[in-house]
Amino acid sequence: MSGISSSVEQLTQAHLRNVQQLAVFKTGNDNIYAINIAKIKAFIITEEVQITDTPADTDIIEGIATIRGEPVTLVNLDRWLGNKKLPINDYKLIIFCEFNHKQVGFLVKDMVNIVEKTTAELKNNEDQNAKVTYTTYVEVDKKNVLCTVFNAEQLLSDIGWTDVSPSDLDRYVTKDIKKDKKILVAEDSAVAREVINQFLLHCNANFEIHHDGGSLLTRLDEYDPEDIALIITDIEMPGTDGYQVAKAIKNTPKYSHIPIIVNSSMTTDAVKGKMERIGVNDFVGKTDIPALYNLVIKYVGLKS
Repeated sequence: MSGISSSVEQLTQAHLRNVQQLAVFKTGNDNIYAINIAKIKAFIITEEVQITDTPADTDIIEGIATIRGEPVTLVNLDRWLGNKKLPINDYKLIIFCEFNHKQVGFLVKDMVNIVEKTTAELKNNEDQNAKVTYTTYVEVDKKNVLCTVFNAEQLLSDIGWTDVSPSDLDRYVTKDIKKDKKILVAEDSAVAREVINQFLLHCNANFEIHHDGGSLLTRLDEYDPEDIALIITDIEMPGTDGYQVAKAIKNTPKYSHIPIIVNSSMTTDAVKGKMERIGVNDFVGKTDIPALYNLVIKYVGLKS
């Protein structure tokens, strides 16, 4: 390995090291699960919020919780995982998150801890189970137990929040983009990869999609920098994540001119600010096709 892909670790500063902070919690059946802390807006005590039972197309949705004066869709993780759900009052906490500018709360039985894991300690399991992003081991009651990082993108797809239909693409993608240069994409989520794939096919783009940041950087080494029009990367990925991808590219002079769009479900201001400090050009929420199309036009251009 040579070039940008071999120097990524040196190019990544300590405060941007390849780690994830995970909020570890118990589900209703006391299994240990986790979510990336960067996706969380707040931890809310369930009994302190008003919950309205609202008709929904799926029993995964428990109702609507009023949090900080705003309506938040409340998801029962136990039901989504295929387990028996508890009475609402038995769930002590709501993990309040924002995905793609939509607010959602996850009912959990109790918090365990917040831990820090390098991506080397996170085993990618999405190919075996679409509901699982990673597995790792965490200490609970002085024992190492298996912890599952659930796949939030898959959950949102299952409740219909990330579906992109052919009619959506027809409505938003009205013209072909230029294809004289290549678009490289890094995305580990199968759900998000399919959305991006269908979008770029609809644009008649010249593109490649890689399952992680390391593969994208290795492939980038094989190209003349002037043949690359755009990089689109997720943030949360195994091995080399989006922070490292962006940092490596922006700190390598021959590649630093290549525009980078971060395509992530983590749409909080803190995440955006961190990416902007690296030098990322733009940020878009996953499955926000109109915004992504406008940004691709901005950096790649329309076919004449």
